[in-house]
Amino acid sequence: MTKRLITIVGANGVGKTTTSNALLQMCSQSAYVDADWCRAINPFQFTEKTKKTVTDNIFCLFRNYLLCDDIETVIFPYGFHGERKSIYDEVICRLRDEAISFDEHIVVLKCEYEENKKRSIKDNRDSERVERGMRNTFNFYDGFDYPTIDTTTLSPEEVAKKIIEMFFE
Repeated sequence: MTKRLITIVGANGVGKTTTSNALLQMCSQSAYVDADWCRAINPFQFTEKTKKTVTDNIFCLFRNYLLCDDIETVIFPYGFHGERKSIYDEVICRLRDEAISFDEHIVVLKCEYEENKKRSIKDNRDSERVERGMRNTFNFYDGFDYPTIDTTTLSPEEVAKKIIEMFFE
């Protein structure tokens, strides 16, 4: 069986992490890569050095999990806004350069504006961060040509089931 990399993208607060946790619980032989931990630096700023470190962290975790015989699926909630998409693309290129075999699946999570804002507030984000996130990320994913799931009225478990239906045989 070919390994799977499930990358769950979307606006800040849309439910990427919660859905990823639900998916991890539903899928045996799976692993979760937490991008927040890959860039847990204080203070965090995208400099060339921190960008390299974050890229290396994500690459090493992906590589280790994809090479583990006991893991079939790697789950990665992530944002493609700002510098993040170039980091992701570099990680994927490095994995391919090492001839690591996997199927890459990207899905976009979306929800209605007010629901997205409510979820961001529920995550204990301060009002400035909520407003900045809504302004910078809410419509950002409209231009991508990936499968999309509207999570407005769905539980994280229902979203995870939809992802399983999309990408699992």
